[in-house]
Amino acid sequence: MTTVSTRNITRVFRTATDDQLANGIAWYLDAGIIAESLADAHGVTVDQSAGIIAALSPMMSWGANVNLAARFIGAGGLDRGALSLSLSKARAILAGDDIVTTLGGNKTTAFYRCIATLGMTDAVCIDRHAYDVATATRHNDATRPKLSNKRYAECGDAYRRASRILSREMGAPISPAQVQAVTWIVWRARYWADGAFD
Repeated sequence: MTTVSTRNITRVFRTATDDQLANGIAWYLDAGIIAESLADAHGVTVDQSAGIIAALSPMMSWGANVNLAARFIGAGGLDRGALSLSLSKARAILAGDDIVTTLGGNKTTAFYRCIATLGMTDAVCIDRHAYDVATATRHNDATRPKLSNKRYAECGDAYRRASRILSREMGAPISPAQVQAVTWIVWRARYWADGAFD
């Protein structure tokens, strides 16, 4: 199994262009603004909006995720357009069920927390790109291991350590979620031609 390393994360982060750095630092802020606008437009809480976005996110690009969440909230729930379990969780959140309990999974729970806090959180959304960054390995679906709770926590801890190191280097705080977003942008750009755009 490949090794998770804070150094892998900081190395990728330091290669970010100025635009990649700015876009990564703003990524969850922008996502939170989207959640707020959906909440305002449809009379739900921002937490519900962020939770529904997170619930619908598995196996979906960001653009499709946002579009579906907007349609879902606007319609008061949908029965198609995403994985059936994702839809079920989104309907439960819309009905007022506890968001963290309903989401359940490490990744979707972290994604919700990152959106709801505008990225100012120690939660880290470890998707396939974030895992590949942490292991400095471009995996494919056949070679990338499923993340156990222990492995997920190990990756999250590596991003949190990277956050502390990079905050000192930059002379300004950068949250673990922002480190993840910056490195996610860099990694996807690096491997875009190999299919890392989704």
